[in-house]
Amino acid sequence: MDITGVKLRCSQQVYYVYTNNLFVRRNSLCVVETEHGIDLGRVFKKLTFMPDDSIKVNGKLIRLATQEDLSLLPQIEALEDRAFAVCKEKIIEKKLEMKLVMVKSLFDKTKIIFYFVADGRIDFRELVRDLASVFRTRIEMRQIGVRDEARMCGGYGTCGRQLCCVNLKEEFEPVSIKMAKDQNMNLHSLKISGMCGRLLCCLGYEYHIYREINESLPSPGFQFIVNNIPFVVEAIDSLKESLILKHNSHTVAIHRDDIHRQNGTFVLSDAAIEKIKHSLEIVTEEV
Repeated sequence: MDITGVKLRCSQQVYYVYTNNLFVRRNSLCVVETEHGIDLGRVFKKLTFMPDDSIKVNGKLIRLATQEDLSLLPQIEALEDRAFAVCKEKIIEKKLEMKLVMVKSLFDKTKIIFYFVADGRIDFRELVRDLASVFRTRIEMRQIGVRDEARMCGGYGTCGRQLCCVNLKEEFEPVSIKMAKDQNMNLHSLKISGMCGRLLCCLGYEYHIYREINESLPSPGFQFIVNNIPFVVEAIDSLKESLILKHNSHTVAIHRDDIHRQNGTFVLSDAAIEKIKHSLEIVTEEV
């Protein structure tokens, strides 16, 4: 059975549902039934095979969105705006330590979801009762993290492009400081952090390539002996696939192709040795 990945209204998360024998294209607007209720969604991708265990299929497509469906959107958006204002007012009134991020009403108005961030657990039972008495429908308070907040609010990164979490990523993947170190990046927190304050998602995009390159090169501090002269690996340039060898104040750049493994250690090629000898001769002549 065909599987369709959809992004529901006001959400960047991809939900996988059964296509239900409907003919849909990418970016088609559809009415979708998920485990949370009925909502309006946009087709993000289509799968013609059964997904693996990491992908959960919950729900189905009901129909392609009609003009009548779309005409209901202004009413739903007006309800969400009112709900946001009322909830924010009551949060202040009750002095709750929480920040309201977004409010979303399901397409059939059977439930209103309030997304918020907070440092710890919040007792919002009284708040839910007040909101339920005002809107006469089911109320759900959903606590989210700072990365989810950035995805919902949207924006642009330091690269000038739309945030990766909004435009590219389906799910958040773990990012570590080791990824930044292995890519020889400036470890200043402002340089490698996104709008959410967490490490940039893009640190993981090319990390496996940098790791593969770094594993094929000796680490800083490794020593080569040329003509009984020790040359220490001073630095590695993963992007250029090269390293800098240093003896006293004399340095020379060697490409990855000039190095190979032999008996469990790194060895310089004959061409690299000749290059180093030639550079030493030039330094000797200048002296």
